[in-house]
Amino acid sequence: MRILHVITQLDKMYGAQRHVVESIRDHLARHHECLVVSGEIGIASAEIEAMNIQVHHLPTLKNTYNIFKDIAASKSLKQIILNYQPDIVISHSSKAGIIARIVCDSNKIPNIFTVHGWSFEKGTPWYQQLFGRLSEWCLKPFSDSYFCVSNHTASYGKQVLGLNDKQVFVCPNMHKPSNNNGYQTTLFNNVLMVACFRKQKDHHTAIKALKYIIDQKSLPNIQFTFAGDGPQRQYIEQLIEQYKLAPYINLLGEVSDIDNCYNHCDIVILPTFYEGLPIALIEAIQKHKPIIATKVGGITEIIDEGKNGNTIAVGDEIALAKFITSYYLQNSIATFGQNSGHLYQERYSYKKISAKMNEVIEQALANSMFRN
Repeated sequence: MRILHVITQLDKMYGAQRHVVESIRDHLARHHECLVVSGEIGIASAEIEAMNIQVHHLPTLKNTYNIFKDIAASKSLKQIILNYQPDIVISHSSKAGIIARIVCDSNKIPNIFTVHGWSFEKGTPWYQQLFGRLSEWCLKPFSDSYFCVSNHTASYGKQVLGLNDKQVFVCPNMHKPSNNNGYQTTLFNNVLMVACFRKQKDHHTAIKALKYIIDQKSLPNIQFTFAGDGPQRQYIEQLIEQYKLAPYINLLGEVSDIDNCYNHCDIVILPTFYEGLPIALIEAIQKHKPIIATKVGGITEIIDEGKNGNTIAVGDEIALAKFITSYYLQNSIATFGQNSGHLYQERYSYKKISAKMNEVIEQALANSMFRN
């Protein structure tokens, strides 16, 4: 089978990019052919090219509102598709999904739009919700299949857009396999947050939770580690200075060895405003870590409340602080971590997700409006 992936950004390594990289690795293991088109190239595209897969750099494929660039990107993508003749096209991110679906429809090519999170999710700015709903409604006639990363994402799409069951498939994000052997008994007094510095992620609540813990003197040796980078970094640095928390927070920036971060933390947190199914939390339970995250999107599908972690309301730094404190003082980190490991094996193991993803591709091809 020939599979073409289309994505706007491969210059960073966040959830969507890791999903693309690991999907391609799995395609190759199953003896499929692959090609990738991206508007930006960098760390993720380099990992793909290391697998001897060609990445077409399409500079006009940008997440902007420039109609001229969109037209140019559409023409270029159409030519790539005509030359490559893929059996299926899988697109990621809103802009890549818009252009790929329209081009595939005009050329009668089976395609899947991967929904890592709807652009109109609750928690997104109102103007983004308005534009997202309008664009997705307009794209319904061009949309062959939807690959949703969580049950929440699938249900929300059906509810808002009226999508039918034959179009919508659910499969969590692909992620790296791990040789993790179980929970580490050593405590590091370190709480980890893996998230890019952008408005979707709520580092401010994490910082305020740490401030509360320090002021209460409940965990005097606690450290927070933020792994990731992005446009909000300067703002985060200003908050850390404002709250006088520099001695308690490690800013790692973009990390190449994220496994090392998970191996040297006790708890993983993810305060956020909206999500599909965050790969950071899948990686966390893979590493047998307790998790505390905002109750949005598909996060409740990764957290069994009170067993392997807890959820909090948006912006509730007090609840976040109290859960972190109780995990340490009540010695529940080991038990929660073991439960995370069990949940990972039951629902999210690499082998299960790999099998499910390939099942989805086969079903999408069988159900395609363009099937022969």
